[in-house]
Amino acid sequence: MILLLTFLSSCTTNKSFVGLYGKCRKSYFACTQIELKADNTFEYFIFMDVGGGNVIKGTWNTISNDTIVLNTYNQPEILKTTYKGKINPDLNGKVRIKISDKNGALGFASVEINDKVSGIATNEYGIAEFETKSLKNVHYKFLGQNETIKIDNSNYNDIEILIKDLNINAIPEFLTDYKIVVKGNKLILNTNYIHKKTNLKNKQWK
Repeated sequence: MILLLTFLSSCTTNKSFVGLYGKCRKSYFACTQIELKADNTFEYFIFMDVGGGNVIKGTWNTISNDTIVLNTYNQPEILKTTYKGKINPDLNGKVRIKISDKNGALGFASVEINDKVSGIATNEYGIAEFETKSLKNVHYKFLGQNETIKIDNSNYNDIEILIKDLNINAIPEFLTDYKIVVKGNKLILNTNYIHKKTNLKNKQWK
């Protein structure tokens, strides 16, 4: 009985979320709208004066009474940043760090170590070298994407980091478990982006 009530409640919640959110002004220079469909698919329309408009598509699911997650059909090849470390006896008193993505070495990425105590940019081969005898963590920044990677062995002095796929465009290439809070007739993406439910006739794409 409890399972049945939970299922019915979930179905009711899903149905109440269905609709178009976000209303664009006439002669707009920027506009975003999200349509949540009854079959748990979505279409996310993003228009900017520079670059035009695009629609990204995927599926949505509820994870609580007031929260949904979006996952686009297009997903990254490398979802998570990883590293390989070793002790290189030739690097006495130094640490060498190489930053790469799926396409190869990342030149001119910003690299900081040990809680950002010191930092430099990688060279054209994606390599940065530091004068230090131990390594606790590495922080990188590249084209708006940044992460801190904890190093499990502080004695590693030769590190190769393969970063997750970049998703830095104004119009995202993919969304992975992207959480949105639903309150009443509003989708709250963050404090700056709140979309109210609107009539489907206001949809800006076909």
